[in-house]
Amino acid sequence: MKSKYGFPLCIQLVPPENIFHSKEFAETLKLLQEKEFYGVELNITDFDEVNPLQLKEYLASYNLKMTYIASGIFAKKNELSLSAANEDIRRKTVDAFEEMIAYAEKMECGIICGFIKGGAGDNRAVAVSQMKKSIGELKTRYGNSSVNILLEATNHYEATMLNTLEEAAVFTGSERKNIQILPDTYHMNMEESSMAEAMVRYAAYYNNIHVSDNNRYYPGFGAIDFFQVISILKGMGYQGTMAIEGRNALSLNEDIRKSADYLSSVGDRLKLWGLL
Repeated sequence: MKSKYGFPLCIQLVPPENIFHSKEFAETLKLLQEKEFYGVELNITDFDEVNPLQLKEYLASYNLKMTYIASGIFAKKNELSLSAANEDIRRKTVDAFEEMIAYAEKMECGIICGFIKGGAGDNRAVAVSQMKKSIGELKTRYGNSSVNILLEATNHYEATMLNTLEEAAVFTGSERKNIQILPDTYHMNMEESSMAEAMVRYAAYYNNIHVSDNNRYYPGFGAIDFFQVISILKGMGYQGTMAIEGRNALSLNEDIRKSADYLSSVGDRLKLWGLL
């Protein structure tokens, strides 16, 4: 799909309690439509409260689709961890995927595993062992589902393991069916000796990438060269999506506008170089 940003552009959002009656959320969706965004990743915390078919239609009215369930806030609310040493918590987390996968199937989207992998400060050997067990159970229980589960590589201040793309790739298995990795420029900027090399080496393992600046603000508010990032993706034949994620420097809508304009200018430079 052609995009002025180089790739279909999405954004991760925390929706309001009443998604369908929030004027502010509607204004944000209208802005995303104006800026030609492709989709949204939503942090839904109560899957019974938001009808998936209604949400699908609502987003479509703004020419948007839900690409992924962002599970971080849901995990924090319910104290979930795929790598928890406590076996009851680990099993509860695997069980929680049943609800998320059922919802994702109706939305025709995937699920992001960031914080739900487990936090920092745990015993690494135990965390890795428990994570392997959880991934094996997810593959067994939900392997026939069409839902893709993305294991996000997050920095060592936030997670005990799966800090690099290499570490995350190990857990996908040789077939990588239904389970892929999720690179994030903010985390890669800290954990990878070469962001470019890691992106290329593990190109076959991902079809979505989070774009966030070095200060965790949106692209264009920090020091990462996103022309280089997107050029690398173009050069290796990447066919997936990219999604803005991060904290806000100004207001949500101001940041969306400024970051979209910045990424659009990157697209203009790509055209000059014959890459778009």
